[in-house]
Amino acid sequence: MATRKKKEKVQKAFKEGLEYRVALPFCYTWMARTEKEYEAYASGYIRIVHPEFKVIEVDKEKQVVVCIKERPEGDSK
Repeated sequence: MATRKKKEKVQKAFKEGLEYRVALPFCYTWMARTEKEYEAYASGYIRIVHPEFKVIEVDKEKQVVVCIKERPEGDSK
């Protein structure tokens, strides 16, 4: 029997200045008691999972965060 090759991870190409929608985990909807707390959870999630993104808008109904990619601080391009 032939052996399967392990799939390589695909590096996503995020472009600076474009808006990206990032889905939030479902548990945040029942963990957060207020709208402000939900936004804090969402911002923290983005900071950890996508540190290069900046949060623009949090949509609780759609469970999505709208972000843009920022240039790293040390990058002079």
